Amino acid sequence: GMGGIGKTTIARAVYNEIACQLEACCFLENVKEGFMKHGELHMQTQPLSSISGNKVESFDILKNGFQVMLKSLGHKKVLLVVDDVDKLAQIEPLLGKEHSFGGGSRIIITTRDVQLLSGADAIYSPKLFRYAGALELFRQYAFRTNQPTRDYDYLLWHVLQYAQGLPFALKDL
Repeated sequence: GMGGIGKTTIARAVYNEIACQLEACCFLENVKEGFMKHGELHMQTQPLSSISGNKVESFDILKNGFQVMLKSLGHKKVLLVVDDVDKLAQIEPLLGKEHSFGGGSRIIITTRDVQLLSGADAIYSPKLFRYAGALELFRQYAFRTNQPTRDYDYLLWHVLQYAQGLPFALKDL
């Protein structure tokens, strides 16, 4: 879905809700940016460190191989969130070629490009808020209440028109 629609927020909420049910968890935020700034090897250290519970360095991956290290953790039931992916070449280096996690594992990928997930079992696409939902969200952030405020009705209408139902814009405004 488009930027600001709530993909990361929803992924974070699901992560927080089910993380306690799994043996190991990792939330990789801003994967696109991480690959650009730090490279593939650095990005691979993050899930391995989180899942194994031990600090994994780049030289460990170079020495042992990512696939081998990932396979050694394959018996664990894990939750892995891969946030803001923009290329297929970012998914395989983080999940491995065979996706070798234990049974019951959950992998959540957020992206603006739904075509990257064409082979996925389930895809959820967040929707824009309609007027009532947008008004409720904006009131919660602007006034810390959902109670009507007649003094600002005209201004509220303009803000809601401007944000066009986009959750991030409503929260930001």
